[in-house]
Amino acid sequence: MTKRRWVESGSIVLFVLLMRLPALVSRRWYDPDEASIAMQASAIRSGGTLYIDMADRKPPLPPLLYDWLFRITGSTDVRPLRLLVTLMLAGSAVFLLANVRRTHGETVARWAVGLYVLGAFAFSPADAGAANYAHFALPIVTVALLCCRRTGLRWAVLGGLALGLAILARQSWIFAVPAGAFSVYGANRREARPWIGVLAFAAAAAVGFLWCATFVPLSAFWYWAFASTPGFVFASTSIGAVVVRALGATGLFVLCHLVLAVAAGFGFPKSRRSDPDLWLWTLTGLLAIAAGFRFYGHYWMQVLTPLVLLAAPVVAAWNVNWQRLCATAAALTAAIMWVLLLTPNIFRHRLSADAEAAYIRGHTEPTDRVFVWGNFPELSVQSDRPAAGRLVSADFVTGRSGGRQDPQETLPNASARAKRMMIDDLHEHPPELIVDTSGERSLGYSRFPMTVFPALAEFVAANYAVEATIDGFTIYRLAVP
Repeated sequence: MTKRRWVESGSIVLFVLLMRLPALVSRRWYDPDEASIAMQASAIRSGGTLYIDMADRKPPLPPLLYDWLFRITGSTDVRPLRLLVTLMLAGSAVFLLANVRRTHGETVARWAVGLYVLGAFAFSPADAGAANYAHFALPIVTVALLCCRRTGLRWAVLGGLALGLAILARQSWIFAVPAGAFSVYGANRREARPWIGVLAFAAAAAVGFLWCATFVPLSAFWYWAFASTPGFVFASTSIGAVVVRALGATGLFVLCHLVLAVAAGFGFPKSRRSDPDLWLWTLTGLLAIAAGFRFYGHYWMQVLTPLVLLAAPVVAAWNVNWQRLCATAAALTAAIMWVLLLTPNIFRHRLSADAEAAYIRGHTEPTDRVFVWGNFPELSVQSDRPAAGRLVSADFVTGRSGGRQDPQETLPNASARAKRMMIDDLHEHPPELIVDTSGERSLGYSRFPMTVFPALAEFVAANYAVEATIDGFTIYRLAVP
């Protein structure tokens, strides 16, 4: 690599670090998913097995990475993970620059990098600043997409491996497998046997995916990440609420990524013929976003890379005045989002776990197990005590999720396997403390007291006594030896 390329790459890394600086210096949780991943990593660090001793409906790569960095740093500080995500994003941006430069030239390549980096931060603070599943998957998928579009068997293999790993970071990327295969076929269609590349891609994707069998039980992973999700995804919710949520999320994404949306749409008549595979990547991304009817902000990262590749050549071909307008719009959006990273509670207020965690640490031994009823993984991580119940949250036994707040509708969709896992663990190893969060309305469990799960309510009534109440949290202590 020439000196110019080193300077260029270093500049991209510095720029991405600057964009993510507020999240890199803040110790707060930007997204509950960060704490959920940390819970799983803590269980692994204590000798547990993912999906057996601590389960979530998410793939295993982020907990594995959290575990590695927790071991290296000797803490549960999330900032090193955010730094890792930042460096991964910067690395994928450098790879994007080199590939687009090769196919479209310098100007398009620079626009692609600018739109990609700024687009990755044009989300609400919880989505732009966190280190969750989508953030780990985005740079991996960017590499996968670019490799799939290059001619040659080795690129098909690399693209498949990367996409397989991306599925281990966020399982919704399994939707992109047909798009990846289409890209490989298109890139190799002038070769003697283009289907060989497609088969190599599929085999490599399977290898990348099945690599998880080396550190988690494959059947348990398949159950939690895929087989158990239909009831969770399609749990009862009103059509009206889904439509409102979909329109709102779509409008917000388009507004924050206006240049991408306008330019990609403007270039559609040409790109649908020249780059149909990118539109297939976009379509499969939209299907993945809509699959759960939740439309959270970070879900939209699934369409970011193909839209960047569709939009960059269009913007680069516009006259300088339009280009200046595009640059101003993208930069202004990024600047606003950067400022909002300093005040994330404006968009999504999340209760602090400091007081409750301090109480637990002050009234238990480091080996005492603590069970939290509700969905408050931050408390489990900050209390620095082994988590009981084998689940990252009680949502798995209540069916509560994504705005679904009626027990009569959600309870039938709860996982029977999760119920058994939780109650069996509590009976076999009764925790020292049980924390009931249903008294704090902001955490969403006011309609889900422990009585909605009679087996739990009976267990607590027979073995525990109320010890304290803090800010609506009821803390029970084991009364029966």
